[in-house]
Amino acid sequence: MKSDLNDISTVVPLAAGQCLRLRVAAGTVLRAGAGELEVTGPPQWLADTCHVPQRRLRAGDTWIVPARGWLVVSASRAGALSVTAPPGWLPRLKAWLALSWRRAGAARQPVSGQIPDPAPERL
Repeated sequence: MKSDLNDISTVVPLAAGQCLRLRVAAGTVLRAGAGELEVTGPPQWLADTCHVPQRRLRAGDTWIVPARGWLVVSASRAGALSVTAPPGWLPRLKAWLALSWRRAGAARQPVSGQIPDPAPERL
């Protein structure tokens, strides 16, 4: 049985001309499922100059993000992008919190009830 805690992969369909901004951790795996995608970022400092690397991913190409930061993914042709977060305690904690929040849906509703009187009045 597959656990929700280990499934940190997301597939994002992109139409031609669509742009997506992502904040990713170092070690995140990007895979172009279809189409042609251009990945820009994350920004890096090189000798007092901000350099923003660009990479083109065609169907089936995979790239591992070397540093954390923001990426811009643009689709020149319609395609799909698979984003897999690196293993680690923080992504698992986020997945676990999201899972427990979804499961506790009905429990989040306030329940009205009478407050018991700890010292009833004697006559």
